[in-house]
Amino acid sequence: MAMQVKREEIEGATVLTVKGSVDITSSPELRGELKAALDRKAPRIVVDMGGVTFVDSSGLATLIEALQKTQAYEGQVLLCNLSQAVLGVFQLANLDGIFQIRPTREAALKE
Repeated sequence: MAMQVKREEIEGATVLTVKGSVDITSSPELRGELKAALDRKAPRIVVDMGGVTFVDSSGLATLIEALQKTQAYEGQVLLCNLSQAVLGVFQLANLDGIFQIRPTREAALKE
């Protein structure tokens, strides 16, 4: 399944709803959407990964890059709705303690 990214502005946050596989072929598209938010210095970027079926190292690198760039201007990147499989990848890479991961979009928007 090709990746799809939908961008919305909700409650002062930039929300990216991602569906499909976030891998070496699709991560540049996600990077582009994140870059647009980063260029605007969005205070909160919520990445709703409820539709993500797979994430590889390039997908993780894309998200880490965004996290580092938001920290430079005191912004936030929050991830939400991770499936058990995707959450397992974050745990395996010891990234679950670095990213703010919330169970739902609503919880992420309350931050």
